[in-house]
Amino acid sequence: MPEAAPMPAWGDEAPDTSTVALLYQQFGDVLIELEAVRKAYFRNRSSERFRRGLREGVIPLPVVRLDDSAKGQGYVCIYQLAAFIEHQAREAAAQRDVMITTSNSDIQLRRRLIAAVPTTHYPDASSG
Repeated sequence: MPEAAPMPAWGDEAPDTSTVALLYQQFGDVLIELEAVRKAYFRNRSSERFRRGLREGVIPLPVVRLDDSAKGQGYVCIYQLAAFIEHQAREAAAQRDVMITTSNSDIQLRRRLIAAVPTTHYPDASSG
């Protein structure tokens, strides 16, 4: 496991821990090659099953190609991957009430688990 960065001193700006920032630290680019996404998050699928899942919408991530060739390199946009990860984390936390009893402490825990998921804020596309 990589060594953790020291906590910033009071008054110092804390590092960006948004999902997008963490993905950028991990992959180093805005567009991530499909195979890198598969290896990081879909290891249980072979390359072919992963690509089929993308084509058929089982994995709801759009594939970006920078040229018109169907054989061109496919990428996943870091922003869409971040949104997908955040959505999946929220869904998993929301499902928690199905798996455990719903005492007051369980309900509070469930709410905290959902609230703990970071939300990447995107600019409104209609605001130009």
